[in-house]
Amino acid sequence: MNRYWTTVSILAIALATPAAAQEAAAAADAPAAPAESTSPELAADAPAEQESAAQEGGLEEIIVVAQRRAEQLQDVPISITAITSETLAAGGVVDTQSLTVMTPGLQLNSVRSAIVPFLRGVGSLSINPGDEGATAIYVDGVLYPIAAANVFSLNNVERVEVLRGPQGTLFGRNAVGGLINIITRKPSEDFGVEGEVGYGNYDTFTGTGYVTGGLASGVAADLAVYYVNQGNGWGYNSFLGVDTNKNEELALRSKVLGEFGATTVTLTGDYTLGYSDIGSSRQVVPGARVTGGGGFAGTIYDNTAETPPYTRKEQYGGSLRIEQELGDFELQSTTAYRHYDVVSNLDSDGTPLRVVSIITRDQSQTFQQEVLLTGSVGTVDLTAGLFYFFSDAGIRPFFTRSVRPPLNHDIYSRMRTNSYAGFAQGTYELTPSTRLTAGLRYTRDEREIEAVQYAAAGNTAPVGTVLITTDTFPEEAKDRSWGKLTWRGVIDQELAQDVMAYASISRGFKSGTFGTASPFSPAVEPETLDAYEVGLKADLFDRSLRVNLAAYHYDYKNIQLTALTPEGAIVLLNAAAADIDGADAEITYVVPIAEGRLQFRANASYVDGIYSSFPRALFFTPLAAGGNAQVLGDATGNRIINTPKFTTSVGVDYAVDIGSAGTLELSATWAHNSGFYWDPENRLREPAYNIVNTQISFAAPDESWRVRLFARNLLDERYYAYVSPSPTGDTGAGAPPLTYGVAVGFKF
Repeated sequence: MNRYWTTVSILAIALATPAAAQEAAAAADAPAAPAESTSPELAADAPAEQESAAQEGGLEEIIVVAQRRAEQLQDVPISITAITSETLAAGGVVDTQSLTVMTPGLQLNSVRSAIVPFLRGVGSLSINPGDEGATAIYVDGVLYPIAAANVFSLNNVERVEVLRGPQGTLFGRNAVGGLINIITRKPSEDFGVEGEVGYGNYDTFTGTGYVTGGLASGVAADLAVYYVNQGNGWGYNSFLGVDTNKNEELALRSKVLGEFGATTVTLTGDYTLGYSDIGSSRQVVPGARVTGGGGFAGTIYDNTAETPPYTRKEQYGGSLRIEQELGDFELQSTTAYRHYDVVSNLDSDGTPLRVVSIITRDQSQTFQQEVLLTGSVGTVDLTAGLFYFFSDAGIRPFFTRSVRPPLNHDIYSRMRTNSYAGFAQGTYELTPSTRLTAGLRYTRDEREIEAVQYAAAGNTAPVGTVLITTDTFPEEAKDRSWGKLTWRGVIDQELAQDVMAYASISRGFKSGTFGTASPFSPAVEPETLDAYEVGLKADLFDRSLRVNLAAYHYDYKNIQLTALTPEGAIVLLNAAAADIDGADAEITYVVPIAEGRLQFRANASYVDGIYSSFPRALFFTPLAAGGNAQVLGDATGNRIINTPKFTTSVGVDYAVDIGSAGTLELSATWAHNSGFYWDPENRLREPAYNIVNTQISFAAPDESWRVRLFARNLLDERYYAYVSPSPTGDTGAGAPPLTYGVAVGFKF
């Protein structure tokens, strides 16, 4: 706790400084803020406000829906990174996985072509179908609960909001670490078409398209298309003589928006089909040896696997949102269905030896229904709702093949989840400059697992023999339920015009669950996190400088971690506890210059996360002949996994009109990661690395066309997106190398 209070003391000093500086500056009054709306959908109209502020030479005023209502970013007492579509493009952020470049405290690693978010040290490596993770991902108010489906392009995105800290009151049980909220564009009745085609190294073709227009009076629709085809891989499989680390993806998304007086109806549908071995194509890490003696060969993108790894992902879904104005309140209903089908072929050791090879088919169907009421009574803003979530998820089948007879088997698993929640939050204006917010949510989860394991060819038992089944388990071992009350309390104080400080306390929890990849293991218990945070948000010097700061302490208990079995299955277990202390900072400065617009962006995150009690951690000790021995050890005092102690990024954006010729824009972003540990033993460490993204673009005066040159990972840093110890050895998958190209866009 001493480290936490030291951080808080430093921040407390910082709280007063900007206010004093602003009062001393002869600054003009800031532009009037847009009126608050209870409807999150109206937040899609924010770009007009933002563009107006930018044209006047100040900072853009970003509208967010972090509290389930449209509010100005600087008025919300939550640590938020809000990134507009223009800033995403300038920073080289093209998909969910590259959000780390611009988000302090966010770590996104790949596991078999899935992403596992860690936010301020809180996250889960589990990609088991049915396990929704510890940092939630929402798209247009719909929960995307499957890790394997959360790597997707950010085409047609209006903005991305990353909320740090537990969001269990308004968003649910599995937002214990925070929330990534993606808001897509709103259809317009005005006809418009835009698109872009690009070509880059590794024979990579990309194409995007967007069309919108009116269908009838008050009814508008749109269609967004994204396609990428990477012809050559980042690496090479010398055993099979084929490229590795390739990707192909097609994504479609459409909205129909109808506005009928006091009623607004939005119907959304999407479809994605992808085929990739990025994240699945792995090999032995340098210095290690796997079972059978194989070692590192080539680069981190190469392997010698005896079977080509791949992941085929198909997902689709639809949602219906109805918003009804009721005087000073608005009633909103969101109904959504999602389907996921993910087939993976994985060589767990990445060598020509058939130590363990795995084929899985993850299938999930989810349904969710939420009813939300927002509004105001006098000086009190109220939000209340009911939420229901159903999931039918499993692995059908989990094929394992090996030179070791007991590992030749097939598993079929299925887990059903029913989750019910009710929640309410209110913000009361104590004085004209002081607000108090309090919220509660109660969640009850019911999960049931069923599974059977059959002998396969090569097993000592005859093919088809039932080796184990949950049918023989007692009811309490396969049917579990958990209930939890989560809460949030915050007080915020306006210190001066456009300067706000806040202090909050909140609790989040991640539901207990069964592991569908290891369905015969006991369920893990829920993890809980109590968070204490203070922060500052300030727009200074005629709104040319924005400074957002936060310091926090987390008390993290019953942490859910993963381990790999000899079969390559992901087993869930509960660690004991961890203490996490940290601080975030984000600064944006618009430089007053005579010609053009010059903006600097900077952020930093410090996270000191330690396992405060972890006496029975699973360690993997390398064996001389290859592979690892599994032993129990004490990880108490070790650093928590997937959490760099320090990350930072600095960006610069410059745009200048060059007369009738058009507009020239230059952007560059540098991001630094201090390194982190992949395992609780702290044996496998990712060294520090730096990522530089750059872009140069030239647009016509009327923006009817645009040409841009881009480079991502300009320094060609070689680092890992995933490293895992297992009984077969230490293997990893490389993160993207240097990529570059040219793209031509049009708009009319």
